Amino acid sequence: MSQLDPQNAEKYRRLQIIVERGYALQMRELNKDFGDMSEALCRQVVDIMEMYHALQESYRMLENDTRCECNVDARRLQFWGFDAATEAHLVNYVRFLTEVEGLYPQFDKGSHHFNSQTPMLEKYQRMLQVWRNCPRQYHLSANELCQLFNA
Repeated sequence: MSQLDPQNAEKYRRLQIIVERGYALQMRELNKDFGDMSEALCRQVVDIMEMYHALQESYRMLENDTRCECNVDARRLQFWGFDAATEAHLVNYVRFLTEVEGLYPQFDKGSHHFNSQTPMLEKYQRMLQVWRNCPRQYHLSANELCQLFNA
């Protein structure tokens, strides 16, 4: 960070020391500048992305004549991400997972770059509840796909 913003090099060096040495009292300062996502929320985002991976693979494995009647098309199978206006921390985490960590390369970020432009977390949470109750999460039936999209 200090190379990107030389005027604040001392500030970033101080913050680096806080992180490297684990000074919990001063860590709160990082939340103010950089934000914080709980481990549970991070895991939930990963679960959502994994669910979409399972949706895409399950749909790909279905025979054309057994595909669901709920009009699933490529657009509904695409992971759109989260709303940058109200869920920015989630959008940034998805971008971190895909760009820095290299996860889910099959997800098309397109021009939206995982900004759904509408709040999605509640919808994804409903879908996760349905997905977790499916006995074969990576081999979903046509009926299960319909249930997920209608959650």
